[in-house]
Amino acid sequence: MRSWLIVAHSAIGRQHIKKNLPCQDVHRIEVINAERGVAVVCDGAGSAKESRIGARIVAKQSAVLFKKLVVDRAGCFPPSKKEWQKASHDALSKIAAFLKKFAVRTNRSFKSLACTVIVVVYDPHGLMISHIGDGRAAVCDRQGDWQAIMQPFRGEEANQTLFITSAAWRNNPAFMGCEVFYEPLTAFTLMSDGCENHAFQLNRYDESSGVYIQLNEPYAKFFNPLTEQLLSLDGQGFSPEQINHEWQEFIERGTAGLAREGDDKTMILGILKAKMESALI
Repeated sequence: MRSWLIVAHSAIGRQHIKKNLPCQDVHRIEVINAERGVAVVCDGAGSAKESRIGARIVAKQSAVLFKKLVVDRAGCFPPSKKEWQKASHDALSKIAAFLKKFAVRTNRSFKSLACTVIVVVYDPHGLMISHIGDGRAAVCDRQGDWQAIMQPFRGEEANQTLFITSAAWRNNPAFMGCEVFYEPLTAFTLMSDGCENHAFQLNRYDESSGVYIQLNEPYAKFFNPLTEQLLSLDGQGFSPEQINHEWQEFIERGTAGLAREGDDKTMILGILKAKMESALI
């Protein structure tokens, strides 16, 4: 059975430090077995007073509920996109209802707990993703090519997106992003929007039209050296805790851009050890 090397970290952004705000990003990983698991990234809304609390609750509930969803499910993996979309909408609706009950029980505003959520169920044979709001996610296939697997929701105004507390996605599942990647994969990543400028090409200037074209392209030159370095540490006998500490250092100050980032930043990177190691020989 093949196994994964998975690293994850959430770091506070410089602007949050200046404003004396807590880190509003939260991540969670639930392992199902050596080959399969659930990874979650939640980004609390900057305009919501207690979004950090909402992000913690949503991350935990998403990891637990989606793990149960996969474990209880019989049949092929991954399922069809239609099946996955319905199952995801039902699960995220339950999580939103749980969050609303928490708000009532603790005398909080539901909107004050607003956050985005990205849920990935990973397996060497495919991957499923569901999300509400923004952030980025990508996979690396057997040929070593990285490709985006989600399109972040953007509103008409700058920095406008959807949150789990929004009614739009509950009333219309089309506002909930949902994709199924059916090919074998060797690595995957998901992140909050605080990391996207450093790991993705987001736009390109088109000289013929004189406008910027929006892109959603993961940088292979960003991810490939990271996968090689992390696998090297694993091969040298570094413990998972030591490897994750190196990852924390990277997310916080591994590049000049990441060190200067004003927004909170979270990134999860999963690498299928057997496949990636053989590719490096």
